[in-house]
Amino acid sequence: MMAPPRCLVGLPFRLAVMPLLMVALSICFMPIAFGADAVNWKEILSWKELPETKVSCSSSDFHYYEFKTENGSNAFLIVAHYGKHHLLARPVVNPPKSHTSDAARSSNALAAVNGGFFNLSNGESASYVTVNGKLECDPTLNKALTGNEKLKPFLPAIFDRSELRFTSDKKGELHISISGHNQPLKSGQTLIYALQAGPRLLPAMTDSKEAFVRTESDGKVIDSIGVNKTAARTSFGVTADEKHVMILCVSSKRQDEFSSGVTLAEVASMLKTLGCTQAINFDGGTSTTMVLKEENGDYKMVCGRTPETMVKTAFVIYKP
Repeated sequence: MMAPPRCLVGLPFRLAVMPLLMVALSICFMPIAFGADAVNWKEILSWKELPETKVSCSSSDFHYYEFKTENGSNAFLIVAHYGKHHLLARPVVNPPKSHTSDAARSSNALAAVNGGFFNLSNGESASYVTVNGKLECDPTLNKALTGNEKLKPFLPAIFDRSELRFTSDKKGELHISISGHNQPLKSGQTLIYALQAGPRLLPAMTDSKEAFVRTESDGKVIDSIGVNKTAARTSFGVTADEKHVMILCVSSKRQDEFSSGVTLAEVASMLKTLGCTQAINFDGGTSTTMVLKEENGDYKMVCGRTPETMVKTAFVIYKP
């Protein structure tokens, strides 16, 4: 029987299926060497006030920051100047699933993080993904979703979850938006890339609307991704002028299922303070991974588990 999709059915299933594996892997987790100070969010007005951490791919268009959250978790932030004369961003689909660093390498990316939701068992996507205008992943074909009786009342909301869209208009100008999958494109715009994940974080949280938090017929409340629990997170935000995009990963030293990290409300608050007006949550927990390109052309994992988690989709920042 096919395992339910990642982060969609809830914690009880995952703890029932994975306990021995988690115990076996726990001894392999590599604590991140991290000496950054905690950020005083009461004094921060934008990302520009953070002390930058220099890495090989740093430039006038690419900035990287490491800091500690208020509860002591490790935060890793990429800020990229977005545009066809600067840097671009897009999802990458792994066949069937692979490492985030493999997606970065195949794309010659400056950086990459994990992307949307997927089945733990076979890597089948639980998110819509569009690449170069072509639908590459369709969750309506995912039998772990459509064949789950408890999920059937929630499938319309699940299939309409928020997605990150990259479009172009008739003048060739590039645009970024976050909206429900079924929401029509703006007039005159063409979809180039899209990655569904969710919930939407900014301007408002949509965790219940998108059935990440839901009440089943027996009255049981399911919080499938631990919205209000501390956990490792991967998220994406964009500034009001769409000139800068941000990728924020937050993790603890051990990236267990719901180890220390941050809640989704805390992620939204951080991205808003840093200057984002739109933001979306990607897959998190054990999937949260960030890699950066080194001077020798290889990739260094700055956030994630060792061995590196395999994922269905990744999200990359690259030079056009």
